[in-house]
Amino acid sequence: MPVNKKTFLHNMITQSTQPLVLLGKFAAGSGQAIKRSEILELTGNTNTEWVPIDSDFNMDSNIAVSNEEIKNGDLAGYYEILAPRPGDVFRFALAAAAQLALGAALYYSSSQAVATSGSNVLGRSVGQENYPQQNHGSVGESDQGTTIASVSYADMTFVPSASFYSLFDDLAE
Repeated sequence: MPVNKKTFLHNMITQSTQPLVLLGKFAAGSGQAIKRSEILELTGNTNTEWVPIDSDFNMDSNIAVSNEEIKNGDLAGYYEILAPRPGDVFRFALAAAAQLALGAALYYSSSQAVATSGSNVLGRSVGQENYPQQNHGSVGESDQGTTIASVSYADMTFVPSASFYSLFDDLAE
């Protein structure tokens, strides 16, 4: 069952701690309850409404992240979404713990989790806190080895072409 979370961490290019917040159209809460930080796809009601991602489909400018909870009984309307920009880092649970290397492809698992295998790349791993901190054996420090530790979450950026932001990418030029 999805739970409310805060998954946006920062932008690793601009160092911004604020996400890009836009308004997106949603169905009434009784038809589709939404938790904060669910990965969304723009496929509801003939591609005009945001719904929780529910399959590993070819993502093309139709991925966002919910920025607020929409409960049963809330009216249809425009609610906040986060449009992932290049460099925006989000933290999502991994479907199964893994030795996640920098740049590893991440795929759909659920609306609040990503996987290390699938058909269509949703994003890339950018976290390195699971890497061993290497010491310098040349000065007598012990070797930490090269084994990357397993993690249960992924710090990731979304593939630019998947993000709803890509519809506005000429703004960066």
